[in-house]
Amino acid sequence: TFGYKTCILKRYNKQSYKNLQENNPLAWSQLINLYSDRLYAYALSLSSDHDVASDIVQQVFIKLFESKDRLDPQYSLKSFLYRSTYNLFVDIYRKKKSMSILHEQYYNMLEQFVTNTDEEDFSKKVNILNDLIQKLPLKTKEVFTLSKQDGLTNAEISEILDISIKTVEGHITRAFKLLRKMANSLNY
Repeated sequence: TFGYKTCILKRYNKQSYKNLQENNPLAWSQLINLYSDRLYAYALSLSSDHDVASDIVQQVFIKLFESKDRLDPQYSLKSFLYRSTYNLFVDIYRKKKSMSILHEQYYNMLEQFVTNTDEEDFSKKVNILNDLIQKLPLKTKEVFTLSKQDGLTNAEISEILDISIKTVEGHITRAFKLLRKMANSLNY
């Protein structure tokens, strides 16, 4: 019985891949109906965040669509979907972790910059910090300002400026380094 079921599943898997590669709307609809709730539950169990889980599932189906011509019918479609869900969760987790480190560095730098100062001195330091931000390279300043002063997420900045999220992160990291260096040269 096990061998018979395996044979049927492989045949179904090959037919599913073929239908997906041919952009058969019914095949895509069936696939989404069959797996979207299951993948959502799995992503939610990983992330504990409804929005993140929803985004992951959407990205999994987008990834499947974009790579449909390169998929191997010998590989289980179900396994591909669950593995992709897990991998996207790990990517998001790593990005959040690195961004939390960047935010921590930023706030530590600000804290060092304004610690133990009276109101007049504080105002002076804020003006100096704003002047230092103005001295950043143009694109770095733009990204840093959108992130730290306007409160936009890296994804929003990426979309607005039509650059990758990694590029946004690179500009923010560069801004921190340059601001720290300039502030240290002023003995702040």
